[in-house]
Amino acid sequence: MDAKEIRDKAVSMADKVYGILALIEKGFMENKHEILADAMKQEHEVNQTERALAKEIMALSKNSSDKKGLPALAQMVAMIERMGDEAASLIERIEIKVHERLLFSDEGVDQFNETYKSMQKSVEMLLEFLKTGNSALKNKIIDNGFHVKELVEIYRKAHAERLVQGLCTPLGANMYFDMLDFTGNLARHSSNIVKLF
Repeated sequence: MDAKEIRDKAVSMADKVYGILALIEKGFMENKHEILADAMKQEHEVNQTERALAKEIMALSKNSSDKKGLPALAQMVAMIERMGDEAASLIERIEIKVHERLLFSDEGVDQFNETYKSMQKSVEMLLEFLKTGNSALKNKIIDNGFHVKELVEIYRKAHAERLVQGLCTPLGANMYFDMLDFTGNLARHSSNIVKLF
């Protein structure tokens, strides 16, 4: 497998992560284990692809005279896999929410959804960047990443206030904080990937 084939498979990995995010959104809104289970299954496939590509990159680095671009490619593959890990962590928290019948306030749900959709925009633009090489998207992805980070900080504070007011349980608050953090991490990884190029 040459570098172009590895890159193409890495882009397919990112595509799968984007699909997983759509399943997570649906599973969260509908409180359905089977949707989340499907998302987790696909995340395992992302992990398997990352392991296979890491081996291919190592073999290429040993056997090819043209090693230019391989470090960035290796980092890209690893970061896409980390995005899958963040998605898996989100799935686990939502599964706890469903299993424990934890309720978030309407305001909390709206704030999480706003943050989540903003993060999805980062991943969507990342995919377009990887597929088209449109350099104009780089700053947009990075700027959107900062926007997501700001939303996470604002809505963590808002949820902490709801916790103090007794509007949610400590367990529910912990799940919510984690979900915001994992969402922010997904946007951050998107920004870091475009910085490689």
